[in-house]
Amino acid sequence: PKRTYTMIRNPRDHVISQYFHCAESKEHYYTAKFMPSLDEWLEAWVLALDNETKAEENEKFKCYDPRNKQTSFVYRHLANDEKKDLETLDKRFEVIAPFERMDTSICVIFIQFSGRVPDECVCASEREKNRNRNRKLVDHGVKHHGSSFVTTAEQDGMIAKITTEDVMLHKYTNQLFEKKLKETEEVYGITVC
Repeated sequence: PKRTYTMIRNPRDHVISQYFHCAESKEHYYTAKFMPSLDEWLEAWVLALDNETKAEENEKFKCYDPRNKQTSFVYRHLANDEKKDLETLDKRFEVIAPFERMDTSICVIFIQFSGRVPDECVCASEREKNRNRNRKLVDHGVKHHGSSFVTTAEQDGMIAKITTEDVMLHKYTNQLFEKKLKETEEVYGITVC
């Protein structure tokens, strides 16, 4: 249904964020004692890819199941047909936006929802230039963050195995968002920042 909006995160960053949220977050302090090393946690989920018994065993971590987590929330499973997947996502969401482009994503969502263009969303406006000055960052009490944590090639390989559908969803999100961004800019005669 239209008037439905969502943001999709880079799958690698999302998985790393899930791990550290359980291992370090003040909100999940009770799960930290159940969390193994990042390598062990990723390996356990790779082993659970086609093995629900292993997935059930992984409940011992008291943490997220990172296997294609975003896809499971927004679309269950992709059809593995790019045209069909893009059409389905486009029909389902008024705006599906990449988390990495938070400011631009929020602007497009706001404009699509309200039909108004806030000054902060127009490139080169005075309010846009100042919009980040008073921004408060929320870190959920974690030391490590998905977008800045440096992973090994082996960790990246395991993450890739457990996020194959999320990787495609992220790619489709970027394609659909670029289309919606251009559409919004044309309709309102602006450049969204």
